[in-house]
Amino acid sequence: MSVAKLISKKLFLSIENNGMASLVISGGSSPLKIYEELSNIDIPWPKVKVTLVDDRLVDYNNNYSNHKLIYDFFLKNKAKSAQFIPLTKEIITKNLIRTPFDIMLLGMGEDGHFASLFPDMVNDFSAFNTKAEPEILKISSHGDPFLPRITMNFSLILKSEFIILLVKGSKKQNTLDKSLNDKSFPIHYLLKNRVSNFYIEKIND
Repeated sequence: MSVAKLISKKLFLSIENNGMASLVISGGSSPLKIYEELSNIDIPWPKVKVTLVDDRLVDYNNNYSNHKLIYDFFLKNKAKSAQFIPLTKEIITKNLIRTPFDIMLLGMGEDGHFASLFPDMVNDFSAFNTKAEPEILKISSHGDPFLPRITMNFSLILKSEFIILLVKGSKKQNTLDKSLNDKSFPIHYLLKNRVSNFYIEKIND
């Protein structure tokens, strides 16, 4: 089953059981084909709330914006009627999306980061400790491009019924293998704290 079909199956099930569904997604190049496929699947999209796990703090029409990427590649065709909620702290403070999230789609960088949780943050209590209050953090410039960001913290990410991790290319797959026993990689903590309801999709170069 393709990742897009797996996501659609989970969304259908949540809509059937709860009347609504929530989907948290990522930017980057890894999920673009998935978004294209998903956007053409017949789902009751008006009953699906969509947000981002992280974004760069730039204008929505900036080419580095995950918000823009989602509109360009996903919120179109049949999926254009989904309810998109930009990532802000109000998602939590005003309960704009029901938690636990039904499904979360994550990518991973060659340095083992996911969302905007980077290696220099692994000892930050609010960012990475599972006992921290689930929240959305604004962080200083990180990554490539080197820009300030907004991200769900690890505690909030774990509030997902089902998590899919995309690992694209041999370099990232090597990082994933190393991270099983290396606590310097952020992805180590996801692998150790998420055993069930967790799927890893490896994509070749």
